[in-house]
Amino acid sequence: MLLKKALLITYHFPPSSASGAFRMLGFARHLPTFGWQPLVVAPPSLPWEPIDPLLAQSLPEDVVVEPVPYPASVPRLLRMLAQNALWLPRAWSACRRLIREHRPDVILTSGPPHCVHALGHYLKRWSGLPWVADFRDPWISDGKAKRLRWSERYELRWERGVFANADLILANAPNACALFQEEYPSQGDKVVVLTNGFDPRGSNPRERGDAQVMRMLHAGEIYAGRDPLPLFEALARLNAESGSRYQLEIMGRCESGDVALPDLLRQRGWDDFVALQGQRTYQETLDAMDAADILVLFDSPGRTIGVPAKLYEYFGAGRPILALAEPDGDVAAILRASGVLHRIASPRNRGEIERMLRELTQAIQASNDGANPAALQRFTRANIARTLAMRFDTLIGQPTTPMEAEMQEVRV
Repeated sequence: MLLKKALLITYHFPPSSASGAFRMLGFARHLPTFGWQPLVVAPPSLPWEPIDPLLAQSLPEDVVVEPVPYPASVPRLLRMLAQNALWLPRAWSACRRLIREHRPDVILTSGPPHCVHALGHYLKRWSGLPWVADFRDPWISDGKAKRLRWSERYELRWERGVFANADLILANAPNACALFQEEYPSQGDKVVVLTNGFDPRGSNPRERGDAQVMRMLHAGEIYAGRDPLPLFEALARLNAESGSRYQLEIMGRCESGDVALPDLLRQRGWDDFVALQGQRTYQETLDAMDAADILVLFDSPGRTIGVPAKLYEYFGAGRPILALAEPDGDVAAILRASGVLHRIASPRNRGEIERMLRELTQAIQASNDGANPAALQRFTRANIARTLAMRFDTLIGQPTTPMEAEMQEVRV
């Protein structure tokens, strides 16, 4: 019988297939293994985000999910002014009822959107329960010198309140943790790193089907700020030399400046080696990752804080990775720690992308292996949930002993 309960509050949870939903799904799936029953409060869907009804089927019976619908029928002007905050009053009522009925031991709020942390703030004052604020991305403090708008100044006050009042702050990447500790030195000792993760799916090193073709895949959205054009240009040059050796598939919605990508690909003759597959289910995307020769990761130029969540799903495939990211950023640090065969190129440097892709191809031909399973173990969602459970135990005065920690790890 589970004796400890955690109230998890988020805007993103299955059937949502937004990237933030998978972190929370991982918590909910694996926390029961380590003695914690999740009670989840989340919208069943948001009007502007994709859904995958199959995702919720992986939840264990121990998980209690309280779907709180987003008020989609409110006037458009109100949605424009306070799109995310509109859900909070309904969520507040549902959370208080769950606390009265289930008597959880700890509260966790996960953002963005970071206004969800207001629920944690007020629920802690109302209930006296310890509160964990989970930051999947920075909020206002992002390491960049900038002039704040009035709305950002208001949010900065909220951010300061969260760091002052939460009992534990989770940052999902090393540079993000360092940023928070620098911005809030008096609360630095309660800021810790808890990365995203993946669920192992039995991928094994395999012989490549066609040694003359390198099948590349980008799984997920390409949106404003993440520019695929330098990669396309690099592939065009390489294919002109080697006879269409590289084939790239993109699964997900795509945006690239003012020109629609399908039109751009046709205009430049790139549609013979770049295929836009559109949105796919989570399982279809995982299967495509497992079948690829190279997985491609786009990050925003200049970004050093944060890691696209899909990188951890790539780890589950164990395939080599070409990351278009900054060499001093969180993406590079996580890749180095993972033991996965990879190369990193600056997102806008076509020549560097071309060079790194050549190097990666040569390394694949030499090793035919993409990953180190022992190094990747630290990034499994089960291991991440085990760490979170131990943090919860400490907050409620029941610290996990070394022997218990070892027993839990064996269960993973």
